[in-house]
Amino acid sequence: MIDAVSRNPPVLGIGIDEDMAIVVEGHKLKVIGTGTVYLVDASSVGHSNIAEAAADQALSIYDLKRHVLSSGAGSIFEARRPAHLSKPEQHHSQV
Repeated sequence: MIDAVSRNPPVLGIGIDEDMAIVVEGHKLKVIGTGTVYLVDASSVGHSNIAEAAADQALSIYDLKRHVLSSGAGSIFEARRPAHLSKPEQHHSQV
């Protein structure tokens, strides 16, 4: 995902673990579930070797932002910043 977002800095990368979901309402994203959601933002990258790197060369990128969000957290897309939007969802299993 870092490679893809680095090639397209205006795009926000979203990685979702198992047993997770995101709810998008307008310009807000809310995280629900028991794992984590990852946001990768390359809009502030100051340097990357992605354009000139050889196929066997590792990626070098500076100022990449990565946010790790759990249930109840969220993000506002325009700000590209995480925000705690509500209390985490309570999950009860039935026997």
